[in-house]
Amino acid sequence: MATFHELQTQQRALLDDLEELEEATDALVEMLRGFAETDTDEFADHHERLAWLQRQRAGLLVVLSETERGLLAFDINVGGD
Repeated sequence: MATFHELQTQQRALLDDLEELEEATDALVEMLRGFAETDTDEFADHHERLAWLQRQRAGLLVVLSETERGLLAFDINVGGD
C-alpha cells in the first residue's frame, strides 16, 4: 500500500499532467478552428489527436480520483486514532 507521502507526490504529478493535457487540448481546439474550412486530412488528424487527448484526460481524472480517495483514507485513519 502506498504511503501518504507517495500519494501526495502522485497527486501533484497527476495535477501537473492534467494541466499539461488541458493546455494541449486548448491549443489543439484553437488550431482546429483554423482548419475547419481548409485541409480536411489535416483537420481529421487534429480531430483524432483531440479525441486521444480527451481520453487521456479522462483516464488521468480516474487515477486522480483514486489517489484522492487514498489520501482521504489516511485523513480518516489519522483523525480516528
